[in-house]
Amino acid sequence: MKRSTKAFLLSLLLVLVLCLGLTGCSQEQITFVVPESKVPTITILAYHRIIDGGPSFIDVTPHMFDNQLSYLKDNGYNVISYEELLSYLQDKSPLPQKPVLITFDDGYKETLTNAAPILAKHKMPATLFIYSDRLKSSESSGGLTVDELKELQRLGWSIQAHTISHADLSSFAPNNKEGAMRELVENKDLIEKSLGTEVTALAYPYGAYTKEVEDWAKEAGYLTCFLIEEGPNNLNPNPYRLNRHMLYAKDTLEDFAHKVSSTPLEIIRTVPAQAQVINYRPATVIADIKLPQEVEVVKVFADLESQELKARFDDKKQRIVVETPNISYGHQNLTVRILGNDGRSYIYGWSFVIR
Repeated sequence: MKRSTKAFLLSLLLVLVLCLGLTGCSQEQITFVVPESKVPTITILAYHRIIDGGPSFIDVTPHMFDNQLSYLKDNGYNVISYEELLSYLQDKSPLPQKPVLITFDDGYKETLTNAAPILAKHKMPATLFIYSDRLKSSESSGGLTVDELKELQRLGWSIQAHTISHADLSSFAPNNKEGAMRELVENKDLIEKSLGTEVTALAYPYGAYTKEVEDWAKEAGYLTCFLIEEGPNNLNPNPYRLNRHMLYAKDTLEDFAHKVSSTPLEIIRTVPAQAQVINYRPATVIADIKLPQEVEVVKVFADLESQELKARFDDKKQRIVVETPNISYGHQNLTVRILGNDGRSYIYGWSFVIR
């Protein structure tokens, strides 16, 4: 073998080794096609922790997170800031086509160490909802300091509220307004005083709320509230009931694509209703729907957060029936999804409380 040929092969090998060490060179090969929604939507994504080998079902690996952001960029989605969304909701300031808001809950250390560098690489902003008990006076593995939150702000992040103690606010309704207002107001005040910036958004811990909690959030001075009820938002959403797609450890890139490209599923009624408080454990939950005339149901899915449930579609009644024999007491987030014969995913999520 000639010396020049050996040199070329060694150089090629070095390039391959270096490339494999870079996240951007090892992106997942796209082998699927997911049709986009025909209906304009505002997509909001909800992450918790970006970490390799995380113990929780809501942990997403850095590699997958990077691939998800690449998918957004490669498919024409435009990541917006919370401030852009708020301006749109209040004044109808224009949003770009296919807007996506990226949010993180809780305030894990990895938000700064793992998520922020990947977002910075893609030049994308994000929003962090942090609860007071995660705001640390010194560096620790359990949360973030004020200086670290300011570093996120310098990177284009918005820092917003998530209560004092990650409280299930639905458990305060209807009678413990004082306790709920403390959770809502003191967390907001702490962030504002620590960072010198206004806090106008609240993400309900666990996505848990009732009509009373929603009213208390308005009274506390919040302009928007974020749920973890699955599904895209239409262009005229209720600012106090903003849907978010939860991202899970089990999600493949194709799962992610179905979420960001999904179409709002038109609902006639659900039993139980959204934000309803009931005093029984239902064996089944129903959703009466209205699909576009040309769409036929290929398959129906349902889940209680990440737990898959049995579901069927009654074509005559245009009804999704979800079996919930083991549903527990407390706040519940339920999602139904229809795969249509057009290849699109039609999604609706809602929550209710069982006491």
